[in-house]
Amino acid sequence: MLRTWTTLAAGVALVALLVGLVAWRAASDAPPPPTTARPASAAPPVASARAALGAIAAESARWMPDELRGVYLGMSVAALRSLRPAMHEGRGARPDAPLWEETIDHGARVVAHAAPNPSVVVKVQVLSRLEDVAALRGHFEALRARYGNPTGFWDCPERADASPVRRITWRGERVSLMEAILVYGGGASVTLVVSANEDVARALAASECTPVTAETLARWPVARVLRGERVEVMDVR
Repeated sequence: MLRTWTTLAAGVALVALLVGLVAWRAASDAPPPPTTARPASAAPPVASARAALGAIAAESARWMPDELRGVYLGMSVAALRSLRPAMHEGRGARPDAPLWEETIDHGARVVAHAAPNPSVVVKVQVLSRLEDVAALRGHFEALRARYGNPTGFWDCPERADASPVRRITWRGERVSLMEAILVYGGGASVTLVVSANEDVARALAASECTPVTAETLARWPVARVLRGERVEVMDVR
């Protein structure tokens, strides 16, 4: 059975003290650049695009969990499978949405989402289960030690097709790390996502998530009835 609200709230309050709450708002779309001629000294478009892809690759590599060292956004699926031979075609893969997956330590499942053409990695998820909500404290301590303070806490409400979820974000220049936590049955399903900022922003908007306030931080959402989720894999696309 789920722990009582009093126990859960106290545990989350301790987590809040350890992690800290940093207010974050998604930046509004930047205005279009002025229609002026490109200076002769500016980098050619192809070179600029390559530089941007290189920056995304480097930043996403820093967000990857230690178990996935060497993986980055934009790497070819061929390179991914060479680096991680255990990767195989994932459940639910489609021609227009390829998935590659493997199971790593402690039963965690890694899912790499790829673009069909060119066949490159565009998002990585690590899905795991904590059998006791008390383990969230140590889990968050480890995340904070690895990635620093989060830039956002979000509550995503219960809907007809989804249970209530809390999400935590670390926003980078181009790439974000997001963790989605579904608390139920005394434990929690945890999904860690590395994806482009725009993709994370879309996921938050699609789930109608709102920023957590100091007053609501300790009121952790708990799913008492699952709303059709595949418990072992939370789809946060």
